[in-house]
Amino acid sequence: MFYILQVKELVIFNIFSVLFYFTLFVVIRLGKGGAALLYLADIEVIVHAAFATHFLGWQPDFAMFFILIIPATFLTYTQKIYIPFIISAVSMGLFLYYKVTMDYNADVKYVFEDNDVIKAIQITNAVIGVFVMMVAGVSNIFIREYKEFQLVDQREEFKEQASKDPLTHLFNRRAMTEHIRNIRRDCSPQSQYVIGIGDIDNFKRINDTYGHDVGDKVLVYVSNQFINFIPDGGYAARWGGEEFLFVIPNASIEKGVSFTEQIHKMLRSHVFEIDDVEFGVTMTFGVSKGIPVDKIDNVITAADKLLYRGKNNGKNHTEYIDERT
Repeated sequence: MFYILQVKELVIFNIFSVLFYFTLFVVIRLGKGGAALLYLADIEVIVHAAFATHFLGWQPDFAMFFILIIPATFLTYTQKIYIPFIISAVSMGLFLYYKVTMDYNADVKYVFEDNDVIKAIQITNAVIGVFVMMVAGVSNIFIREYKEFQLVDQREEFKEQASKDPLTHLFNRRAMTEHIRNIRRDCSPQSQYVIGIGDIDNFKRINDTYGHDVGDKVLVYVSNQFINFIPDGGYAARWGGEEFLFVIPNASIEKGVSFTEQIHKMLRSHVFEIDDVEFGVTMTFGVSKGIPVDKIDNVITAADKLLYRGKNNGKNHTEYIDERT
């Protein structure tokens, strides 16, 4: 447009503007710069409006961009809240400067006598102004939605980190207690749930013989078996040290025992290899049932007592009270 109007200063300026926006686009696509580059775009609009007003005068209405760019700066997401105020102050200052110092029919370098040309420029500026505001508004919506998504994602990540054991990725004691409370609360009066506690046999000997790194590998392997075989709706946790706890809602003792037998089977078939030494790992379980009126601590204590009875009865099996006998 400026080439057709033979405004050479603005032709040169716009060549650099095109290069600037192309570079801006590439850099933003690379995920760099962020809000700082968007503020540079706001500054480019202000400088362009100043140049155009200086050379073409007030009539073509380039000064409108001094006003339109102000809300656009505030729509740009930034943690430095003072930046939009600074840019807006500069833009409003330039608008007032030209308004006060430049007469409507000021003697400027380029004067257009044809009213149709002036109207065409005014319409073009109006369309571009609306476009700038729409882009700024839509960009603001997307940026805020993205930031909110990031916050939700971070919140969920922090929540998961707070509820999971960092080594085994099973639930920790606090999170597991909450899950048991929810299961107990949601159970119908006629239903029951099963709680089991398992302990790796002779785990201290593994740590003392092969080191704690090997002990950690054993814990991770055992935890993976809990994750792989826990029934739908059930939860498993690292209860403490080498001790694990699981809960299965709406289940009988037999279902809980069946789950522990799967763990026994996998452990009996797996051989750990450390250098030239091979060894196996076994577990002992205690399984008890609970109903909604039972206190959680009492059900856990019952499973814990069965576990230690299993330890005293030879380990490597599951102790439970058979309700059919």
